[in-house]
Amino acid sequence: MAKLTEYLEPETLEQLASAFSQAAGRAVRILSADGEILAGSGEPAPRASKRQAAAVESPSARIMLGREHVGSIVLPGRPAGVEDVRMLGLMQDVVIRLCQQGRQLRHRIEELAAMYRLTEVFTGRMDLKEVHQLAAETMLKVTGADACSIRVLSEDRTELLTMAEAGLSPRYMSKGPILLADSKIDRQVLETGQCVYVADERSDPRVLYPAEARREGIVSALCAPMSYRDRVEGIIRVYTKRPHEFDWFETSLIRGVAAQAAAAIVNARLYNERLAAENMRRQLRLAGEVQRRMIPAGPPKLDGLEIAAIYEPCFELGGDFYDFIELPQGNLGVAVADVVGKGVRASLLMASVRSALRAFADRFYELSRVLSAVNVHMYQQSQPGDFLTLFYGVIDVPNRRLTYVRAGHEPALLLRGGQARPLVGSTGGVIGMDPDMRFEHAVEPLQSGDALVICTDGLPEAVDFHDEPFGIQRVREAALAAWGRGDSAEAMGKHLLWEMRRFAGLQTRRDDLTLVTIKVQ
Repeated sequence: MAKLTEYLEPETLEQLASAFSQAAGRAVRILSADGEILAGSGEPAPRASKRQAAAVESPSARIMLGREHVGSIVLPGRPAGVEDVRMLGLMQDVVIRLCQQGRQLRHRIEELAAMYRLTEVFTGRMDLKEVHQLAAETMLKVTGADACSIRVLSEDRTELLTMAEAGLSPRYMSKGPILLADSKIDRQVLETGQCVYVADERSDPRVLYPAEARREGIVSALCAPMSYRDRVEGIIRVYTKRPHEFDWFETSLIRGVAAQAAAAIVNARLYNERLAAENMRRQLRLAGEVQRRMIPAGPPKLDGLEIAAIYEPCFELGGDFYDFIELPQGNLGVAVADVVGKGVRASLLMASVRSALRAFADRFYELSRVLSAVNVHMYQQSQPGDFLTLFYGVIDVPNRRLTYVRAGHEPALLLRGGQARPLVGSTGGVIGMDPDMRFEHAVEPLQSGDALVICTDGLPEAVDFHDEPFGIQRVREAALAAWGRGDSAEAMGKHLLWEMRRFAGLQTRRDDLTLVTIKVQ
């Protein structure tokens, strides 16, 4: 049972009793619900006699808060006259109003304290489903409402998707979709960023499912935006099962809880997205390591040739690759390829083409047949728009002869006699676009001191801050400078890379880069 002292302090009761006594011109006592004197003039008497005096001799007015009796006001000493009854009524009204204000103030303090505790409650909760449910349950505790639902916007922001509920049946929550195109209430919340009040869900024409609301037994509702940094993430609906008009404090409280819930939900979402991104990066690093294992760990060492290679993917996974294939009779296959695009898709195509090239190079002797088979394989295994450029050459080391096919790729450079000549003798388009593409090889005799530079377009197409490309002419000049100094194949490749970087500066690279340099000894 509630006590009067829970709403008004003893000092306040004494002040009231004193003020009432002065106004009435006689003693006034304020009693508890069981008759104990809480405030008022007169000599204290044994408890039983006080109750008896209050009950038998003295006129009184009961102090009622709702249906609960919390105390009484008594005029001891003589029977009540008409003026006494009127005065008692006024005193009763004053005390009841003060009690109601005290009760409301206490509730507001409790609600504000609960709001303050929300920060601690939400902090550290990173499971998105748990945060949604916690927000719905907290809303009921803080507001004293009967039910609550939380819906967030879909990715295309056309529908509100149910995330959590408290106090609502599964049947009601599965009543149907909430499309913004159909829901006037939710559109108004999103457009204005303000709460929208519904006096009666059962009859309001804006409500999408009034029959379901009637069956669920919900009446009034307040729809509050879940806003984070001026962006509405979803909507919280608070329901009562009786007609209720939310006052300004309740509305502010609900908005405050909704804002805290929105912040917690966004933080949890960002945390989960960060975990997913970290997991993706970890998987990409592992995939990158696997892909790099497909790239030769080092160039082959053959009598009469000096070989070096550089491979720098733009991302963790790249679409470029190079390979050295040992063939019968002292021949060496050299492949440099550039798959369209970058990232995961390009890396998967790269792995497929590399395997196919190795398989068909071992099976067929003629280079044109090798590339035709790789082309058909690529066409059959990929989607429209997937293709690659490829330089594939076979060096007959004993006879110093290069047989090559250029499938839409940058021409290799032959450095001889102080000149850098592009090898453009072969014909053939890119791999994977036309299954009937024909490829013709070309033969180039090699001499002692010759050098070959084979690269992907990541080298000549590197740009500076003015978007000017490094260009094939600078590639030729850098290669000739290194060749003229008598640099080794490895030093020649590093010089080309250095000149490109010096030209581009700190500009971000946009493409993978692969470079193979070969010197004939």
